[in-house]
Amino acid sequence: MENQNNQEMKTRKKVETILTGEVFSAKGDKTISVYVERIFQHNTYKKIVRKKVKYLVHDEKNECKPGDKVKIRLVRPISKRKRWLVMDILQKALAKETSVEVPK
Repeated sequence: MENQNNQEMKTRKKVETILTGEVFSAKGDKTISVYVERIFQHNTYKKIVRKKVKYLVHDEKNECKPGDKVKIRLVRPISKRKRWLVMDILQKALAKETSVEVPK
């Protein structure tokens, strides 16, 4: 029994966590703030609910600007609050738009 559990532990694959969100702020050096929105139906009231979560993300090349749509993935801790890394910029922000509206 114990041997079987050990084999299961060794064969488990690591699940990579990938999220898509919008860059909110790029003021820090190699750090951006990304809002990830999740839409779901409330169990009791059956109402559609939108939740936004802000993540600090490591941007090694300082490529991201506010308004960009980015794909981020979970990595080892980079600093006290940074645990995410920019994988790809999906869509660049428009040139006119320099700031993103703050969600409530």
